[in-house]
Amino acid sequence: MVVMVVRRDDIRAQVVATWAPFRSAVAELGDGMVRPTSLGWTAKEMIAHVAFWDEAVVPVVVTMFRGQGLPQGWTFGSGDLGLSDGSWPGADVHNAREAAWARTRSATEIIDRCDRAHTQLMRLIDTLSDDEVVDHLQYFQDLGSHYREHLLEIAPAGA
Repeated sequence: MVVMVVRRDDIRAQVVATWAPFRSAVAELGDGMVRPTSLGWTAKEMIAHVAFWDEAVVPVVVTMFRGQGLPQGWTFGSGDLGLSDGSWPGADVHNAREAAWARTRSATEIIDRCDRAHTQLMRLIDTLSDDEVVDHLQYFQDLGSHYREHLLEIAPAGA
């Protein structure tokens, strides 16, 4: 029996590998930022959604996995969600809020947020211990799949 060991560096490499084609597709969107995807969102709305879920890794890891408080002044790119009461709305609530936020923002602002969220995610990954990765393996293995999933939404047909 082969036992596969997954470490922080494996998670990092996976996220880097899936981010590169996603970010490249974002850069090529141009006027496509306002075209609807097959999910019915515009590319702007979908990129804001991706940014939010990258940002959400911080509260998940820091508060849920490590049992610590968020850093002073920490907030999501779309604003403070009032998570201090311990509640976490369902994914549909977050997704709708992020889509609404994106509708009133420029493509540049949304892409900048997405880039900042990705940088923040990578910094957080660099703080993980290999034990944390093993303890929450499915969560960390799923991180890179989000870019791959949404790449299909924004990439030109046939890409």
